[in-house]
Amino acid sequence: MYVSDADVEMSKDVESLRIDRHIVSDLSSIVPGRRRKMLDRIEEHGRKNPLAIVPVLLKYHDVDNPKVRELVRASMGRLTQSEVGELALVECVFSRNKVISDAAASVLEARNFNSMNLLTTYRAVKELVVQSRKAAVFCQDVEELVVDSIGAYKEGRFDQAMTNMLMAKDLLEDRLEWHSHLRGYIKDVLKLTPALSRSGVQVDSIQDSIRNLATAVQAREYSDARGLLDLRRQETRLWKQLWSLEEYVTKRIKVKPITELIVLKEPDKMLIESFVATASKVEELIQDSKPVDALRLVEDFIANDVSAGYLSSEGRRLDSKDEASWYVMWSTGLGLLKLVAPVVPNVAEEFYQQYFRDREGSPSIHSVDWPEPFAKLDRIKAQQAQDVKPAAKKKPAAKAGR
Repeated sequence: MYVSDADVEMSKDVESLRIDRHIVSDLSSIVPGRRRKMLDRIEEHGRKNPLAIVPVLLKYHDVDNPKVRELVRASMGRLTQSEVGELALVECVFSRNKVISDAAASVLEARNFNSMNLLTTYRAVKELVVQSRKAAVFCQDVEELVVDSIGAYKEGRFDQAMTNMLMAKDLLEDRLEWHSHLRGYIKDVLKLTPALSRSGVQVDSIQDSIRNLATAVQAREYSDARGLLDLRRQETRLWKQLWSLEEYVTKRIKVKPITELIVLKEPDKMLIESFVATASKVEELIQDSKPVDALRLVEDFIANDVSAGYLSSEGRRLDSKDEASWYVMWSTGLGLLKLVAPVVPNVAEEFYQQYFRDREGSPSIHSVDWPEPFAKLDRIKAQQAQDVKPAAKKKPAAKAGR
């Protein structure tokens, strides 16, 4: 399961261990200079390595001594105002130390991080993983989903993190229940074999089948769930790429660009053609029920055609406010959201509302029109639908005499 970086850092950081040993005695001292010296140590080292100091402070967040408690909370508040300090606080939610994780979740809950529900579910999943390992129930794929969920939480995608964590919990509960029923069935069959043997029934084949079944259960990888988990992980990777691209585009382009296609340069036309070709393949994969492959193709397009291709050679045109480049990148950014909306509607809608709605006007990614350079995708999609439409059945000829 997941090992918190806060636990690792705190355990190997010598200064934080020293602070941990003396923090209560020094902060409760009647000598003001001693208290001041300890606070200076905490905050000086905390600015250098918040991942080691924040968990120490969380250990004493609810300490009985009111003087120590007040000083600890004030110091932690100052250290976690920065982005790195707050990330250290988030990391502490997943600490093995219950006192630290409880305190971190409580502080973050007050900051609207929805941390208490996630922590409760995470602990339940950890317990189910322990049970699964003891029962030899396959759970590696679910553990990967948990790690992805924690990553999503750190990135501020709280709803996605909670959805993935709940899915991990449900999957493990179903597998353990199924495994328990199967073990009961195997025991019942084994109890019957002596009586069957005395009746003259050959039980060797039955016992062999039971042994094979037990081996198969241990090796089972739940391929039915693998597709769903792969989609979740692919969605996480694509989210990061889309976020990076949409941030890059909309920070440079403040208003919706309008221009004539005739002014586009050759690199602009090449990117448009590449998008249309990719979109057609993505639509085919979606129709063939291959959503993971479809998202991988979009991921490759962003990495290769957009980032490594167009932006590496034409990115300076965006900064110089080149209208044609603005037009193409705006269309590509919006077009990508339209493209992935059927597979990951929540991601597409999130980015549309954040980056495009105010300038496009349409209330949703699902109702906004395709950007003009890609308008023909609607015609392609309509043609594909027409091609797969089943032919109308002919009515049987009426029999004579009726």
